[in-house]
Amino acid sequence: MNLENLKIYKANFQSVIGTIYYLWVGSGRGKEAGNEAGGQVKLSLLVNRKDLFENYIEKLKEISCKEILFSLHEKKSAEAEKYILDYLSGKVKNISLDTYFLSGTDFEKKVWNTAVLIPYGKTLSYRELAEKTGFPLAWRAVGTALGHNPVMLVVPCHRIIKSDGSIGNFGGGEKVKEFLLNLEALNR
Repeated sequence: MNLENLKIYKANFQSVIGTIYYLWVGSGRGKEAGNEAGGQVKLSLLVNRKDLFENYIEKLKEISCKEILFSLHEKKSAEAEKYILDYLSGKVKNISLDTYFLSGTDFEKKVWNTAVLIPYGKTLSYRELAEKTGFPLAWRAVGTALGHNPVMLVVPCHRIIKSDGSIGNFGGGEKVKEFLLNLEALNR
């Protein structure tokens, strides 16, 4: 993975679930859809905790084995922020943004890409997601992969619950997971 030639942007904004921190990669094809930096938005990180944001950047530095990882610019994406805020207000059912995973194993990416297919307002158990991913006995590994999901909301890991119906873990916090599940239940 050659991170040093990527143009990666960082930003944050306020939402009903607190401050949202995000990294995104622009295609560089000119200004589109309200992106200050121009180009198509591809989210690489979307979290609601500053510590996760900072830890992810540190992790990327370790992966690249460089003192200077990449050119990280502070630029907002009006497109990304609009999709996220519209989702959080119940105006849209999915965040229609592409992702560009800067980290993650092939297994993790397969889990994330399978989780994206879970319909709005529906839930699956970790075991059901493991089966859909093609690894029916790996439900614990699926849970670990979801814990490494870098783009909450876009990869809707909040839709994965325990087999007993309890909500299970969520990187954004239990209250945020409850909020998201209730939001989707109300707007089905």
